[in-house]
Amino acid sequence: MRFLGLKIFRGGDTLDDALNYLSVDLANSLRDLTTGLGRLKLLDNFEGFEAQVSFPGAGEVAIRHNLGFVPSQRIIVRATASDIVDGDTAWSTSFVYLKKTGSGAATATVIFLR
Repeated sequence: MRFLGLKIFRGGDTLDDALNYLSVDLANSLRDLTTGLGRLKLLDNFEGFEAQVSFPGAGEVAIRHNLGFVPSQRIIVRATASDIVDGDTAWSTSFVYLKKTGSGAATATVIFLR
């Protein structure tokens, strides 16, 4: 949905003109804005990327990205294990690193942010 902006009240000769603006034009614009904001996803508002990561077992995994900057934080939004942490290797403008500390395979969906 594309929000076209608020319709500007250009004035009018009567109180009915002002009431019509408030009850129709402004109300419709606010409804559209509220609907659009409610449909936003996390990455619609922040610079970052989402990655599906597979861990074959314990150890570090390199995840390539093309952000052009070093991400500063991550959010694990779904994982099949609870022992996934930041890797020992420093993050760079090309790669981020996560590691699984325990044995066994796992997968994770991770969002990396500026």
